[in-house]
Amino acid sequence: MTQEQQLNDISVKVGRVEVLQEVGAKNINDLTVTVQRLVEKFEVNNDIAREALDKSKSAHRRLDGIDRIIFWGGTTVIGAVVLSVIAFIVKGGLAN
Repeated sequence: MTQEQQLNDISVKVGRVEVLQEVGAKNINDLTVTVQRLVEKFEVNNDIAREALDKSKSAHRRLDGIDRIIFWGGTTVIGAVVLSVIAFIVKGGLAN
């Protein structure tokens, strides 16, 4: 094999390596873009999750307040019924 053929073979092989390097660089660039998109989506989803958590905490506080109102309202009604029964008994009930 002559020097010219060897140089030609080396040139062809270098050309193939350059093509493979370009393809690899393009694939890495595409992968980087995809990862960046995933990170952006994760950040958006994380913000949505935090907002949902805040709203659920607020709703839980409102429900706790309603629960307290129902408890004390029920206690008041039951107390009034018990006092009415006691007053009815003390006054002599149905004996009059």
